[in-house]
Amino acid sequence: MTVKTPFDASKDPLIGQQLGDYRLTSLLASGGMARIYRGIDHKLQRHAAVKVLLEAQTQDDYTLAKRFQREARSVAALEHDNIITIYQYGEYEGAYFLAMKLVKGKDLAQELKRLKRSSGRMDIGRGLRILEQVASALDYAHVRGIVHRDIKPSNILLDEDDKAILTDFGLVMRLSAETTLGTAFGTPRYIAPEQALASNKAVPQSDIYALAVILYEVLTGETPFNGDTPMQIALSHIGDPPPPPRTKNPEIPQAVEDEILRALEKEPERRHGSAGAFIRSIKKGYGEQTSSATLPDRGMDMPVTAHPVSVPAPKPPPTDHTPVTAKPAWMPNAPPAAKFTLPLHHLRGRRGRMAAALGAVLLVMVLALLLMGRGGTTVTLVYNDTNFVMRHDASFALNVFALQFVRGQDGQDRDDYAGDRVKGDQIPAGECLWLYQPGSEAAKPAGCDEVQSAEQLPTEKRFFWRAEDVNGENHPSFEVRYNRQVIATCATVSAGAGNTECRFAWPVSTADMTATAAP
Repeated sequence: MTVKTPFDASKDPLIGQQLGDYRLTSLLASGGMARIYRGIDHKLQRHAAVKVLLEAQTQDDYTLAKRFQREARSVAALEHDNIITIYQYGEYEGAYFLAMKLVKGKDLAQELKRLKRSSGRMDIGRGLRILEQVASALDYAHVRGIVHRDIKPSNILLDEDDKAILTDFGLVMRLSAETTLGTAFGTPRYIAPEQALASNKAVPQSDIYALAVILYEVLTGETPFNGDTPMQIALSHIGDPPPPPRTKNPEIPQAVEDEILRALEKEPERRHGSAGAFIRSIKKGYGEQTSSATLPDRGMDMPVTAHPVSVPAPKPPPTDHTPVTAKPAWMPNAPPAAKFTLPLHHLRGRRGRMAAALGAVLLVMVLALLLMGRGGTTVTLVYNDTNFVMRHDASFALNVFALQFVRGQDGQDRDDYAGDRVKGDQIPAGECLWLYQPGSEAAKPAGCDEVQSAEQLPTEKRFFWRAEDVNGENHPSFEVRYNRQVIATCATVSAGAGNTECRFAWPVSTADMTATAAP
């Protein structure tokens, strides 16, 4: 098999280079389209997050450079307290870069995952405070003819004061444009129906729909539509009625549920006229004050009603077996829409959902019997002072979302490294989790066909397998926890130590079996 070679930041030729006013000092994140570095302007002593689009990516898709430039120009024109600040845009030896304000904190997706790990939901008051700031940013952009098109929790940063900052305008579209660039259509779990059908059909209400999905997730702990593939999820947004949120959280007031379902209407004109109006209706449903003092239009110099949208009375929802005849635009090579009618019949409606649920239960039962026969799964940790590898002998993927590695005994909720950092929340059969220190040799871990997730840890703070921590304390062991329960205790290693192994049995759960069934 082909080894997935991890990106080694220590060999990154851009680190140390001067891009515009910013010298790149370290890698913060690496994605499929761009890398984000920490940079410093030595003249102003100002740090920044520098997003770099490399020449190799633009050669594969000629529209990327245009989208990148459009993002820079669009965001630079938006001066709002809850929208990321752009410092500089430029080009360096074929690489395009965008210097932005460096936000110290985390994003909303990480916070929701943290809360889910501890079996809790976000406080309603806090959730509304965060989303009303996002709503204010969206209304400000919409009035200026800009639609974000990729509103999701990971694009909402939370600084140290819990202030929300909207970022990643890479899919932004101006309402005056007749066409859209490239084949980027948003994120399936948060995408509006009209945007899933055709990206250039996005309107301000498309962003409001995505905001409603986020609120749904804040209040219930999950998004309204989920599936094994992006196609299934997007088709559900197009044709399926969303499950009423009160079925997942009965504490939600009826008035709040009504407003969420209104914002999740299939036709944009049935939704709220502005993001601010949507959040104010939710606060009213909870009995909170909705005056301008509680929902400020930060930095807005035009009223949201400058482009009013009429909202007629809702029409009756479609019947259970109404076929979806349109082909999603994000599937350019998909078969004609008529071929999707039969699968959709099984995916939608009460009978379809019952059949799918019964099938899932039967599948889990069969997998449980198979797992009982194979005698469990052994996980092996192999580590030294600079590298840490986790491998397993199962023939199915391990769901590591609830996994935690903890050094020290200072609280149930602490984790030095959590499984939700792993790509896809899973470690497939024959693949490994690999963590390593910057500058260490990036060799293929023994016993791994491929590497599912390779991560260079930026500091020793997360070297949970080391005896010494950043405060100079020594720890003889670290704990392996699953769903906050200790499933193994492993010895730590000291500086200069050779390979050490720690083996334990993986707790079989339906989450693992569900991951096995996914294509």
